[in-house]
Parts: sequence; structure tokens; C-alpha cells
Amino acid sequence: MKHVTLSQFAPVLGKTLAAGLIAGSLIATSAHAQSLGGFPIREPGAGSQGSSGSTGKGGKKGPMQIIVDANGPGPYKTISSAIDDVAEGGVVYVMHGVYNESISLDKSVFIQGDRGPGSGVEISAPMNAPCLKFTPKEGTAHAVVANVHFAAKINSGADACIDVQQGVFTLKESDVLGSGVRPAVRINGGTVMLEKNRISAGSEGVYVAQQHSLSQSFIIDNKILQNKVGVDIANGARADVVIAGNEIFDNLESGVKSSGYGSTSLIGNKIRNNKGSGVILDKYAKLSLVRYNEIAKNSRDGVAIPFGVNGVIEDNEIIGNGGLSIFLREGLEPKITNNTIDNNAGDRCSKKDRRKGRC
Repeated sequence: MKHVTLSQFAPVLGKTLAAGLIAGSLIATSAHAQSLGGFPIREPGAGSQGSSGSTGKGGKKGPMQIIVDANGPGPYKTISSAIDDVAEGGVVYVMHGVYNESISLDKSVFIQGDRGPGSGVEISAPMNAPCLKFTPKEGTAHAVVANVHFAAKINSGADACIDVQQGVFTLKESDVLGSGVRPAVRINGGTVMLEKNRISAGSEGVYVAQQHSLSQSFIIDNKILQNKVGVDIANGARADVVIAGNEIFDNLESGVKSSGYGSTSLIGNKIRNNKGSGVILDKYAKLSLVRYNEIAKNSRDGVAIPFGVNGVIEDNEIIGNGGLSIFLREGLEPKITNNTIDNNAGDRCSKKDRRKGRC
């Protein structure tokens, strides 16, 4: 199977990805500010803290950068206190340590975990609380979180570990450990980018339930494993979801399930060793694009289309699955072309054997 790079996703990502990311990076900038990840930040000695006129909690002026160290001598021991005080569009640097708190974000901020040698940055949520919840006061607010380990407590009342309600949100190079009974990451709205994360131990690794047609989700180059369902798309509006370059494996049910409205594009993923089907396109899923994926060694069908779905399934490797390569109800007509199909157990069964559950 040929190697697929992100540059080849351009026809699918198109202008929507660029628009979503650029919109977030232009928030609260000033003409004389340096930038870090699209957010303004003053270099040390460039002026007094808060002199740019940016405001923190309660409308007061706040510093553009704060260092948090649970084990250090500085004034900031918790991430929440730093978020309260940092200016809009500022940066919170978090040093190594365990932070037993639930993070609530309602403004533009960049949270950067320490990249140096050490134990890493872990946010351990209390019982019945999310690890991080993004509920911005303004829909254009953009939060970026990088290089942080999130861990939710195991409790039937717990919320999603990462909960995004609206705005522009980016999570990258982080580890999200769900509670087992709620999603590891829940996306309810806004424009969301998940990139180069490890997402595990949720009822769903990523649960997408966006309710606005202008919402967008980009799930790029993550490892999504050991959840009940890897990625579950249940949008109530015609929002777009792009899932590209991920490894989605060892989940207890399906790798990817799409049953909501809108278009779902699966491009260049490795979807393997899941206990259910590799991909399920169900109910209201429309205009689905499944291309350049390796869908292999899943316990049930490689791709299952139990109800009305139109779309394109092409240039995939569908190999060694326990059910059919592509399960399709009679009368449905997605475009299926140029797939490599081999050694799927269900393809060797007769219809009579399948009806009797023999294979």
C-alpha cells in the first residue's frame, strides 16, 4: 500500500481546515507582540506584565505568560489559578508534576507542558469532574493545549475527560486516559483539532456530537486504542469530520462508527485489531469518503453499511477481517472501487452458512 502524506489530504481538507486554524491564530494579537503558536507573548524584559492592555479574570490586566510549578518556589501551584490570572491570549507554562484539579477554560490561552527531561505533566481530575472543559465566553476564542497527560477517575458519574463545547480548540502531543464509562474526548461544537495524541480507556476514544452545521472536527495522526469504540460520530447537524493518518486499534467494539449527519472523511488510517467492525457507516451518515485506509484483522466486517449511506469507498486495503470485507444491504449504492480485498473470513462463507451463524 502506498505511503500517504498529509499533503495528499488537501483535496479533502480544503479551505475548511485552513479557515478554522487561521481563525484561531489571529485572536487577540497586537502589532508589537511576538507570537507562540498564534498567541501573543512578550519576551522576558520586553515590558511590564500586562502592559499590552490584555485582561485577565474580572477585566483586570494580567501577565502574558505565567509559569506553574507544583513543586517549586513560585506563587503558582495550580494551573487553574494561572488561567484565572493570565491575560487573554497568554501562555501558561506548566512544569513537571501531578496537578489534582479540573481545568475550566473560558478564554483564549496556550497551556504548554514542560518538554524537558522529567516525569511529565499530569492533570488528574477529581471524581465526577472533567479533566478539562472548554466553554469560551466568545465563540472565536482559541485554546491550545500541548504536551500534557490527562487522567479521569473511574466513576460512573464522571464526565468526559476532555469536553469541548464551542470555540476553537487544539489538543496536541498529549495523552488522554478516560474513565472507562464516559468518552475520553467529547466534542460538542466549535472547530476542533486533535493532533498526535494518545487517546485511550474511554467509552469512546473520541465522541463527536456537534449540533451546528458550521462546526468542524479534524482528528489527525493520533493513536486511539483500548476504548469501547475508537471514534463515534453522532452529529446532530451537517458538521464535517476529517479522520486522517490515525492508528485506531485494540478497541472493544468498532474502530470508527459514523451514524450522525454531515460528511465523514476517513483517509490514510490504520484501523486494525478491533473487536467489532473496522468501520461502520450507519443511519444518517451521508457523503462518506473512505480512502487509502488499511482496515485489517478486525473481528467482524472490514466496512459495515447496515443502512442508507451514499459515499465513496476506494483505494483501501481490507484484509484478514473476521466478517465480510464490505457488508452492504441490498439496494444501497455507494461507490466501491479499486480496493485490495483478501482473506476476509466472511467472503468465503455462503449466504446459508452466514444465516446459520457458522462463519
